[in-house]
Amino acid sequence: MGEQATEPSALMKFIQDYRLKMLIPELLVVFGVWYFLPILDSSFSPLVGNVYQGFGIFQYIFQPLYFLPSGLLVFIAAFTLHGIYPLDNYHEGKINELPKAAVIMIIFSFVLLPILVAFQMLGYYMTEMTEFISRNPFWERIESAGDLLFYAGPMFFVGLQWWLLIPVFFLAQGVDGIHKIAHHETSSEKITWIFYFLWPMSMPFFFDSVEIMAMVALSIPAFAFYSYIRPYYTYVTSVHTLTFALLFTAAVLLTPLLPMMNIWFPGFIQPHIPPRITPWPF
Repeated sequence: MGEQATEPSALMKFIQDYRLKMLIPELLVVFGVWYFLPILDSSFSPLVGNVYQGFGIFQYIFQPLYFLPSGLLVFIAAFTLHGIYPLDNYHEGKINELPKAAVIMIIFSFVLLPILVAFQMLGYYMTEMTEFISRNPFWERIESAGDLLFYAGPMFFVGLQWWLLIPVFFLAQGVDGIHKIAHHETSSEKITWIFYFLWPMSMPFFFDSVEIMAMVALSIPAFAFYSYIRPYYTYVTSVHTLTFALLFTAAVLLTPLLPMMNIWFPGFIQPHIPPRITPWPF
């Protein structure tokens, strides 16, 4: 008598339906926002400030709950915006019932940071672009750019680090590109591989060696976890690991020259590493 498959618990079903495993890259971005946020008072963590205070009346459009820290709101939104996944499944006919909790989560996300969430949702639907238009190298690049807004949007709209648009564009193209190769969802593997390798080649132009080492330290364990939950991704994550190892080696060798963009365009990348702050008394 064969073993019967057990139904997932309510908690595991929630994690699956709302794709909470994707919180790994999102929380890395949130922590990046906390790191890059302007320090409004050197005696406190950057998490106490509203980054839109200098925008005048527009601050209420960016953040209606103006009295709360922007860093805290982007952390909460990383969870609540996951309501988009079951809602998308409903629109695609994968589930029959409109998930009310998902709708409430999305509405709550808009209350927190409306402009950011609007661009993140635009980015999410851009990732579905080729399904509705055409699968060709051009639209696949547009589709990959959707990840830039969905995942890294907080860095631009809350962290206010607009110089990151260029390197994150290559990052989005590379990571989504190798995802397409793994799923055999690309019209041209050759073009997709070219965009993938443009990503590590671009990194030394925008980051110093310490930042690149930090990326390696954070990303390789994340890839290992992804291989665990999706074993068929193992060869893809092994390519990522090799790429990061080579990037790490190049960063060490090029340390005095990084970031290289400032060699040709002095001041293009402004100093962005905040000074050490006094820790909380507790």
